[in-house]
Amino acid sequence: MTLFLAAGVAAGMGLGRAFDRSSATAVAAERPLISGDLSAFQDALASVAEGVSPSVVHITTQVGSRGDPWESQGIGSGVIVSAEGHILTNNHVVNADPRRQTFRVRCSDGREFPAKLEGTDEEADLALLKIDPKGAALVPIRFADSDKVRVGHLCLAIGSPFGYSHSVTFGTVSAKHRHAQLAQPYQDFIQTDAPINPGNSGGALVNIKGELIGINAAIVSETRSSDGVGLAIASNLVKFVSDQLQKHGRVRRGYLGIRPMDFEQAQTEFYSSMEALLDDLGLKAPRGVFVGFVEPDSPAHKAGLRKGDVIVEFNGEPVVGQSDMFFKVARVNPGTTVSLKALRDRTERDLKIALVERPNVDPRFRPR
Repeated sequence: MTLFLAAGVAAGMGLGRAFDRSSATAVAAERPLISGDLSAFQDALASVAEGVSPSVVHITTQVGSRGDPWESQGIGSGVIVSAEGHILTNNHVVNADPRRQTFRVRCSDGREFPAKLEGTDEEADLALLKIDPKGAALVPIRFADSDKVRVGHLCLAIGSPFGYSHSVTFGTVSAKHRHAQLAQPYQDFIQTDAPINPGNSGGALVNIKGELIGINAAIVSETRSSDGVGLAIASNLVKFVSDQLQKHGRVRRGYLGIRPMDFEQAQTEFYSSMEALLDDLGLKAPRGVFVGFVEPDSPAHKAGLRKGDVIVEFNGEPVVGQSDMFFKVARVNPGTTVSLKALRDRTERDLKIALVERPNVDPRFRPR
């Protein structure tokens, strides 16, 4: 299987003009209506789609000016997150060349606006555009708590697959907290079987209340089109990044200065067996995260955290794995003092650590 970003820029350059069919409609053959509960259910889903569509936009990106031999176009989708005109999309939709790149946004009612890039977060693959609605009313999306989404819940994906703007597909939440073979270090994907294709990137994945549960971002496919496995960035991560980009124009994440490792990875790198690792720590089963590296002069180093320690609690909450540790640290405002409970020499120790803002270094090699 191969994973593809579901963006017009990444997989649909040049499709903007050729496949823009926002005004086209297909007249289906008449079919007898289904009576009873199924008919009511069908109407309810249609109402959700109608209610959410005004919060989703079609994005066209252009690199170079018209007539420029280097001109290229791409397509994607976005979600309105404020009445003032803030629009969230994927970073891979807008990251071609900001010096020569322009953006246009089209709403579901046909209104079009030029947009400017307000901020990006490469590490979560999100970006913020801003339009001037010139007094026109916009409909911001409502956010759901993605931690409360359950596998099996129904969902709808809305976006611009292959340039067909404001298309709606239907499916279920197939899995939660997925990770993919993508460059960004901060991943928390909802997996869905609602068809997602190139051009859907940045669009909305919503529950049957019309609330955002994810930003559609990628597909796992052998054909570069939907094979039933789509990935959407979970709305809680989206909300955190969106708020940061609106406030600062960038994302300010807390920095501890360690390399947290799940027990399987720690055992592979440092121990002959899982039994040897657990025996050394005095544990009956894996718990928390193993500290595989401590950055010199980092907050963790200054507070006395060491390689080989196991962090079992962060600010009074249990740590359940590497990804959980990543997000717990990242969501703390720089300058905040946090409490850690760490296991060393079979003894739990309480530490107080003042986090700083994480330095801007290559994310592939960055401690947390």
